[in-house]
Amino acid sequence: MNTKNKYFCKLVFLLFDKKRRDNNLIINEMNKEEKSAEKKQIKLDVKYRIARGESKQQILEELSCLYKDKVTIVKQLEKIPSNVMRQKYRIHNYFLAFLLLCAFTLDILLLFRLPWGNAIVDITSIIHVVLDVVFIVGVLLYRIEIYSWIATRALVAFLNIIISRFYYFQVEDYLIYFSLALIIISFILGLLIGVKLCPPRVPKTIEIDIDGTEKINKTIHVFPD
Repeated sequence: MNTKNKYFCKLVFLLFDKKRRDNNLIINEMNKEEKSAEKKQIKLDVKYRIARGESKQQILEELSCLYKDKVTIVKQLEKIPSNVMRQKYRIHNYFLAFLLLCAFTLDILLLFRLPWGNAIVDITSIIHVVLDVVFIVGVLLYRIEIYSWIATRALVAFLNIIISRFYYFQVEDYLIYFSLALIIISFILGLLIGVKLCPPRVPKTIEIDIDGTEKINKTIHVFPD
């Protein structure tokens, strides 16, 4: 084979290889879009079915037949409390919202009573109020991730106390301590409620019939609610 033919064959190979890689990229992008669209649909289906009062295990079994992404189905079910659990721990949740509301009221008072002039102290005081509102709304909407995030509010309060001591050698208003105490209690209560609202899957032993001649026991994990 002469040099021209070699170069021609190499050029053809490179062109086909580039086209193949381009096609693979297109296919990968399409797969990503399909997976993304499926995840969005799973989230909508899970929320709709839970709002309708279906049990989580029933939802898992039905959606596993409709979608390939079982991991996303399980994750969504683990993040959304069922109607049964919302009803069971409704009073506890209202009490948690009440504690956060008390902390919010104290933080509003502190905005007007603490000395202004230090940017960091002023900003953290405002952050207190904003976080209080976010947490109250999140708790009333049963957003599971909010229950653990309440800890960030306690950290901001600690930061405010430390800065106030550094600049003023004392905390001017003891309301901030009462607010911090309420937030710490809310954080502990929130963690307990969060675990109760979305309990983890539990093992369950079932019998499987093999060809009608033999039965074996198999352990699966199911949602208790």
